[in-house]
Amino acid sequence: MDDKVTIEIAIPQTLLSRVEEQSRERDESVSHFFCRGAETLLRRHKERRMLEQYVEARTRMPDSEEVKEARKELDEKPD
Repeated sequence: MDDKVTIEIAIPQTLLSRVEEQSRERDESVSHFFCRGAETLLRRHKERRMLEQYVEARTRMPDSEEVKEARKELDEKPD
């Protein structure tokens, strides 16, 4: 990442301690840990939006089994 910027965030000390512990175990920087976390969350939100759009489209033109399966998957995925 050549286009790095430095930011300041406020988080609970207990969370930072857990992040630092995980970072050490994974042999990565705290910055990299937070970047991976943000990327994962963004990807999950995108996937959820895509699934919601799919369910909406299939609801308009339903294949009832497909809609049931997609709704079940949507209900099982965390936000």
